[in-house]
Amino acid sequence: MAELPPRKNATPTKLTKLLISPLQVLLQMGFPKHRAEKALAATGYRNVQLASDWLLAHVNDPTLDDQQPREYLLYLCPAGYLQSQLQEFWARSVRECGRNGAHEFLPHVTLVPPFKVPDSSVPSIVSLLERITEHENHPIPELRLETYISQNFMGFFLNQDSAEVIKVMAFRFARELAQINVAAEAHTQALHLTLAYNFPSGQFSTLEYLVRALNPNNGYSHWQLRLYSRDIRLSGKKVYKVVFPHVPRETDELELLLGDFVYVDPEACNNSIDGWIEGISWLTGCSGFLPKNYVEKTAESDAWTLHKSVELNPSADDLDEIDGISASSDQARRLLSQVSPELGCNSGKSSPTVRQETSPPRGVAVRPTELSKCTENYVNSDLDMAGLSPVVERPLAFKQGPRRLFIVRHGERVDFTFGTWIPYCFDESGKYVRKDLNMPLSVPKRQGSPESFFKDCPLTILGETQAGLLGQALRSAGESNKIQHVYCSPSLRSLQTCQNILKGLEIEQSIPISLEPGLFEWLAWYQDSMPQFLTPSEMLDAGFRLREQHQYFIDFSELCDRRESAEQYYMRSHYVTQCALRCTEHIGGDVLLIGHASTLDACSRQLVGGLPRSAQELSRIVHRIPYCSLAAVQQQQPRWKLIEPPVPPMTYSANLRFDWQTLLP
Repeated sequence: MAELPPRKNATPTKLTKLLISPLQVLLQMGFPKHRAEKALAATGYRNVQLASDWLLAHVNDPTLDDQQPREYLLYLCPAGYLQSQLQEFWARSVRECGRNGAHEFLPHVTLVPPFKVPDSSVPSIVSLLERITEHENHPIPELRLETYISQNFMGFFLNQDSAEVIKVMAFRFARELAQINVAAEAHTQALHLTLAYNFPSGQFSTLEYLVRALNPNNGYSHWQLRLYSRDIRLSGKKVYKVVFPHVPRETDELELLLGDFVYVDPEACNNSIDGWIEGISWLTGCSGFLPKNYVEKTAESDAWTLHKSVELNPSADDLDEIDGISASSDQARRLLSQVSPELGCNSGKSSPTVRQETSPPRGVAVRPTELSKCTENYVNSDLDMAGLSPVVERPLAFKQGPRRLFIVRHGERVDFTFGTWIPYCFDESGKYVRKDLNMPLSVPKRQGSPESFFKDCPLTILGETQAGLLGQALRSAGESNKIQHVYCSPSLRSLQTCQNILKGLEIEQSIPISLEPGLFEWLAWYQDSMPQFLTPSEMLDAGFRLREQHQYFIDFSELCDRRESAEQYYMRSHYVTQCALRCTEHIGGDVLLIGHASTLDACSRQLVGGLPRSAQELSRIVHRIPYCSLAAVQQQQPRWKLIEPPVPPMTYSANLRFDWQTLLP
């Protein structure tokens, strides 16, 4: 049959696909226009899938057809090192002093207070913000902050030069909004970032100490213009996050799902006589009664939608990229000439107290001066572990082309395959008994067995096979000599996956495993208690070859806040990824991370320039990442880029358990 000649002119199909908008797609799906616009506004115009999911979740929302616009806010928000400092300050001030008014919002400088925008006009205001920032003619000076402390307010004020330039942009944005019939007023007072207010007088000394410990002008920070929106029903309400799920038993009760938020009247909690309060679900828009002890207070901004984030770069004649942060050449040379012992990844052991004081805050890009010391020590860390076979010497992988980062989910796990398995696979003496050919031949000896396997289960035989096949495929693709560094989550299933991948690569005797607690999955999925991981000695007894000199980027003791938000989880994962890449940069070679379904997105998203996902988006994406999935990220200045993995994916079908008695006559 003759082949069709290519069409040189644009075809109707191509033009349609090029010009069609998310709104048009939703209209083609049959959604009414006002509902489609409402869903797109509520989800930040991310994509059609998220908007349609929102509509399905809000099918019983009594306000779904109300023509109520959302409220929008324009904030100036810190990023980088200052953001991490403030996150630590927020957490510590809550822990030591309790909540105050500042904890209702994320750290920010208000530029335009809340203003209402019709759902149909949302794309216009986003485009307007982009246009204003792109055509900003005035150079933006380095934003300097001045600390202010009084008996009822603590915060940072922008210095005059910084404030004037930012105010000009805010006034221009408000003026342009007026031209599209949106009433908004730029913030006219002194621009400031609130750290604490409405706090008891008895907490003044502690808060003052915490505020003075902050260093807002360290040169490692940058700023972003962020456009947020919030549900109009949030007005006058407090936001609580769900910590325990609840299935309604009565028709007036509200279903609670992990990852959801609830809007509650402030007086409801104080006036409740039976422990039940009335609230509105952020996830579904439905209202009902819920048990008060199933939710806990959180920041109102956790329930907001981010529509646009624009980086503000300081003016400079010559900018260099250092750890993803823009700095002038003079500043870069000054930073690189310093010597800093702060990074907690040098060889040898240190006490937890010393590490807590000297390690950089979570979510911060590692400083260049710290990296030089880190990599210098790392070169000398390939030492043999006592009682193990000698490590085979391998030549260092010098930089030949861009580096790559491989991220892998663990293989098939026993509990998800067999359900409740511990009562049936351990006898009265605690001895493991294999009940299925897909169950492991044996399990490691560990403290608290068999109960400690409940949240830290092993792989199935198929899971080990999956990992081995992936390793063999990587070896066939020529990766055995390129992967030089391996970091693994402390979960048993991840360690077993890592071990079998290295066996498939045939490098298990030459590349030890760097155990990294920071690679463990989102802590919010462990509300009641954390897993009891194997101890290092138990890991050695189980046959895992660990790098003895590796010092954790994030210690086990830091995995204790089970109220970790999705954004904090992404920051933790990004921090670990940056540390792993920077600490091995001097040696070169590709890096392999072994973790969980969420690890693939959490360790790559910010690396390629994306923003942390919401809890709802995170919960959705993990269901699309099957066992032993492989993500590949390649270094491309100034950012990294997701690329097609060097091996194809792995597909297999479900296999039901066979009962021989079904053949009986």
